[in-house]
Amino acid sequence: MTLRGIRMVLFGFLVTGAAAQISRQSPPSIEKEAEQSSRSLQAQPQGELKRFSLLNGTSIDISPDWIEREQMPLPPSPRLAPFAPQLTFLEFAALENPKMHSVLRIATTTNPFLGGDEVALDVQMHSAAGSGSGLADYLFYFFFSPPRDCLDGGSEAYRKAKSQAETPDQAVSPDLRIPTYCKHAPTLADFYSRELSSGVAFQFTNGVERAGGIYPEFYLTPMEKVEANGLTFYVFEAQGRMELDLAIVDHFNLPDEAQGAQADFFLAIGAPSPFPFFRDQQRKNVPLIQVAYAGIGLGPDKRAIFMRLLRQVRSR
Repeated sequence: MTLRGIRMVLFGFLVTGAAAQISRQSPPSIEKEAEQSSRSLQAQPQGELKRFSLLNGTSIDISPDWIEREQMPLPPSPRLAPFAPQLTFLEFAALENPKMHSVLRIATTTNPFLGGDEVALDVQMHSAAGSGSGLADYLFYFFFSPPRDCLDGGSEAYRKAKSQAETPDQAVSPDLRIPTYCKHAPTLADFYSRELSSGVAFQFTNGVERAGGIYPEFYLTPMEKVEANGLTFYVFEAQGRMELDLAIVDHFNLPDEAQGAQADFFLAIGAPSPFPFFRDQQRKNVPLIQVAYAGIGLGPDKRAIFMRLLRQVRSR
């Protein structure tokens, strides 16, 4: 064999040996990078939590995916205020998570439950939709109300119909019900307004005027009491029964895989422990913290997501 041939053979052995060494070393390196990446992803949500606070010191730690909507008037809408439960909102903020197609509402309010107890609160929230004080009504009046133009149009249509139905010789006006179905803009706020109620109905029955939602069917889960961060919350859930079709998914710019999903609504009513059902000279006028949440999924139950959010709520 010539000297040139010997050199070629040696070069071949060197290349083969180097390639084998690289091959043996590569998998552990890739596995290590994957493990580091996994650890980073697991730590990322907790490390990136941001605190959103109301002026009174109520706060919640949430991921950066949550964004605050523009400043909104305090609920309820003037068109609904005469018919809503007697409650005064002190602060109100609306947040949205476009990635999760979810919305979150955080508010502080006066306490309309003084003199009651857990049982009375449970019974009220599980009242039938349309009773005026149940969970669906509560969400309708305060957190996921119809668009303003729909409320204005429904109120005007009711006023005209009532005026036409009345005659000078009538001592009592006739019963009347005027439903108005809303047109909803392709926003998350309007989407959940639609999923809660397709419109508003103004009515006059037995001499009493009322306004409420036009509700689909909901399943109300049992009340749950949650203690977290020195706060006591009573949690209520209304699971939607209607599945989203393609037309709705397209109109509200939801992903195609949202077809067949259902809306899930939550409301948590809380305060620093113990919950102020009774007047306390040492804790006068304790405001309530109210947290409402709505999300969608192929299963109706979003309880785990909401509970994680609720346990991030704190009060100064």
